[in-house]
Amino acid sequence: MLLHRHTAVTIAIHLRSETTNTPSRKRSGHNQGETIFMKKLALAAVALCFALGGTVARAQDAGALLDLLVKKRLITDQEAEEVRGELIKESAETSAGKWKLSTPITEIELYGDVRLRYNYDGGETKSRGPVAHPGVGVAGLDDWQERSRERYRLRLGLRGTLMDDWFFGLRLETNASPRSTNVTFGGDTSPSSPGGGGPFAKGDDTIYVGQAYAGFKGFPDFTFTGGRMPNPLVTTLMVWDPDINPEGLAEQWKHTFTFTFGGGGGAVQSYSKGGYSKEGKGVVAAPASEPFKLKLDLFANFGQFVYDDANPENPLGTRPTTNANTGSPQEIPHYDAFLLAWQVGGRLTFPNNVYFQVAPVLYNYTGNGDTFNFHFQGGSPYVTNAASALQNQTGINSLLVLEVPMEVGWKIGQLPMRIFSDFATNFEANDRANAAVVFDSHNNVIASPGPGHGDQRYAYTAGLGIGQLKEKNDWQIDIWYQHAEQFSLDPNLIDDDIFNGQLNMHGIAARAAYNLSSAVNLTLTYGHGWWYNHNLGTGGVGQAATGLNPLAQFNWFTADLNVKF
Repeated sequence: MLLHRHTAVTIAIHLRSETTNTPSRKRSGHNQGETIFMKKLALAAVALCFALGGTVARAQDAGALLDLLVKKRLITDQEAEEVRGELIKESAETSAGKWKLSTPITEIELYGDVRLRYNYDGGETKSRGPVAHPGVGVAGLDDWQERSRERYRLRLGLRGTLMDDWFFGLRLETNASPRSTNVTFGGDTSPSSPGGGGPFAKGDDTIYVGQAYAGFKGFPDFTFTGGRMPNPLVTTLMVWDPDINPEGLAEQWKHTFTFTFGGGGGAVQSYSKGGYSKEGKGVVAAPASEPFKLKLDLFANFGQFVYDDANPENPLGTRPTTNANTGSPQEIPHYDAFLLAWQVGGRLTFPNNVYFQVAPVLYNYTGNGDTFNFHFQGGSPYVTNAASALQNQTGINSLLVLEVPMEVGWKIGQLPMRIFSDFATNFEANDRANAAVVFDSHNNVIASPGPGHGDQRYAYTAGLGIGQLKEKNDWQIDIWYQHAEQFSLDPNLIDDDIFNGQLNMHGIAARAAYNLSSAVNLTLTYGHGWWYNHNLGTGGVGQAATGLNPLAQFNWFTADLNVKF
């Protein structure tokens, strides 16, 4: 755009010089004609700037160009205002000119995606008792529950930058669930569905706010964000479902260093910001041979996410209590719960796009709120499936989790490849396991699978990725193994697709994708998981389609057509 502006100004100055070089007696005889000529000249120069630029940039360049012409005394203030008026009039008569932006917005982007999905999931119960009395919807031994669905999702967003280094984002999406944006075809036909149901009803075709955030980038290398935001952490779906957009505050820092070795100049370090070296920094004389260059990206990400807002914080009267999941009455907390994340990491890039990245992050919780304050139990194989599923699956007590995602990438010829992994451990797993005790209505222990299983604190995944999706006909295949023990992770955050959002599971998964165009791709995903420790349940919320605990086996398959814009 800078080139376009200079081109228009050059044309204006060149034509002006031709008029000023004419004899004075000719100029004096044609002042009125010259004024009209200069107005047309300014209009032509600004119109050229508009024709060559983008919508927002055109408006900026037009104003800057007119200001420059006034400063150079090529046109008067009055002539500049007349040209502005003519441009506004002409712009309003075009379709592009009808899209108006407020003055603080310097750049705006409309984006989104539509996905059509076929989805199959099925789960199997355990092969041993106890089993409840037979009945409709009551699980038996080796019993399968399956579901096949046709689904869609829509996500539509705006993001932009504002004056003085501020930015914002807004995204609308289908489905109210924090871990899904899917809508099931024919899933709202019941008369009890909003709108009365029936075929092709729209009771669940509702739009929700998935992201709404604002931030500031006014300090070098720093980004500050607040609101419902895209996940600011480097992580994997073993720990975070990719559909979750946390709410709260985030602070991010990233700085890039480049190092040059050899080439006759020895080792030279150059400072860079945003991946681009500053001019004149770390530059050596032309080497006799090609230097060896390294790039090091260091980053830190911090999050203060509002996990559960207790309301009210100071209730009237006596504090409420509950006997649920406890051996004695327990007061319900009246203070908010926060999830705090502390991440530092780095990415080292070698020549030929070889890189290594590691990004440890520590999670701790402050408060329990009024929803997640009961002790996690996670189910038991020693009671019926129904009784096991009713045990607490969402408690966030005794969680201090360290996660270490890593990735190594390289190319074989032009084929990108990478090895990715993640490891997590809960330092407070002993306390979490000892609290997983089930009481009856008389405060007697009826199931205590947790105590003595504090060693079930680890989660890890490892996989191989081949290919990369960028342009038409690109393809990508990912294959991985995942293992998550009962007391290792927060069950409210883990991905709910591959292993049904349940812990004490391990298994394999594969994903293959092909770009039909740069904006459209077909993706196939398959996962198969098994019950890991048979002395414990398979804790986690799980999907309504397969609400089994313990979940002996689980199959997941999707075929997606993704259209991005």
